[in-house]
Amino acid sequence: MDWKKHFSQQILERGQNYYELDAVEIINASGDHIDANVRGNDFYNLRITFKDNQITSMYCDCPYEGNCKHLAATLYYADNHPEILNHNHNVENILNGVCEDDLRKFLLQEFSNDANLFNRFKVFINSEVDDDFYINKLKMSFSNSVNVIKFIDDDMDSLIEHKQFDLVFTLCDLLIIYLEELYDKDDWYSFDYILDKLDTIAIRIFNLGEEKKTLDFLANIILNNDNLYILDMLTDTYSRIGDVEKLFENHYGGIE
Repeated sequence: MDWKKHFSQQILERGQNYYELDAVEIINASGDHIDANVRGNDFYNLRITFKDNQITSMYCDCPYEGNCKHLAATLYYADNHPEILNHNHNVENILNGVCEDDLRKFLLQEFSNDANLFNRFKVFINSEVDDDFYINKLKMSFSNSVNVIKFIDDDMDSLIEHKQFDLVFTLCDLLIIYLEELYDKDDWYSFDYILDKLDTIAIRIFNLGEEKKTLDFLANIILNNDNLYILDMLTDTYSRIGDVEKLFENHYGGIE
């Protein structure tokens, strides 16, 4: 994986220094993401996501607006500890050796102790999804932008995959409120990053066959939100999948 092309030479040198100083703490890692804390002037949280062994996104909540030394340090760590991304637990072989009663007993215990796991399982089996769980979880994540990004990447991605579109759009409405808070705080990097993810979500759901719901969601924001940056991005999103001129004509055409 040629990740160094995403960084300047100066940032690479500083990132390597941070790695060599053992400043990187891996919180969670798999074949598609790394969550880490890096110790600098403060402790900074970050997420790096992958697809087909290529980086798809990187975010750190440090003040530097871009691909920073903390991200580089984490990738140096991953280079030197490849096992964190290449888990091979022989899951299928293990499951084949477990009887149904033991598996049921294990799941009952884990579901009782882990609401996140239980709700992911409900989504997976298309059981009745607890909307309030995901709404409250997203609201709780608003204290830290990295947690919001993790929620989008993990929870909302799973909900979209399992066609929970009404809930996803409810969560998107909450993200619009969060974006307005980021705007008021002048946190432009987080604002742009999360707004871009909203654009991706809308296009993805549209392409999954939910054209009307997607256009209605975007139209409601475009016609009722007064943040120009949000309007510019989501108007552009609408224009790529619908007739934005007709939208404005229908809404404002009868107003003198």
